[in-house]
Amino acid sequence: MAENEPILWITLAVMLVGLAGSVLPGLPGVPLIFASALVYAYATDFEVVGASVLVLLGLFALIAFVADLLATTYGARRFGASSWGTVGGAVGGLVGTLAGALLFGIGALFGLLAGTVVGVFAGEYLKRQRRSSTGEGAQPEGPRFGRADWQRVSRAAGGVLVGYLFSAAVQGILGLAGTVIFIAALFY
Repeated sequence: MAENEPILWITLAVMLVGLAGSVLPGLPGVPLIFASALVYAYATDFEVVGASVLVLLGLFALIAFVADLLATTYGARRFGASSWGTVGGAVGGLVGTLAGALLFGIGALFGLLAGTVVGVFAGEYLKRQRRSSTGEGAQPEGPRFGRADWQRVSRAAGGVLVGYLFSAAVQGILGLAGTVIFIAALFY
């Protein structure tokens, strides 16, 4: 174990960053904990950390991602987004996650949050455009977004933030559990 000690300390430091990232936007959280455990297991030939621990940590990372997506989308819906806004939020969240992680380097979680908010606004705007083009509830001035529309969409975007806070709590619990499981695997 002494020859693996530097790798262990680096792994634990990366896990601490992942633990912070579980609740802070812009930093990878639970997936970083999983990735660091995977690298450590590979570097030590899977002698200390085995497949069962890695599968469990990978499951935590998957649950954390799904919780992010579902909680922000549910928050938007619960706070007044229409079906269009909810779908826009889900699509925006996926696009934001990928763009944040792969293209812009801002982090998947921050990309998810920003993408969901933009998606809710876009979905509600498209719903309004469609409604006015079909003549349903059309205003004489055309398809402009009115004050009531902006208030509803802003409230739905606030729901995204509430959903994010719930998701951050779930991620914090999963991140802490993953770190504890990794450390326990070192001793047992």
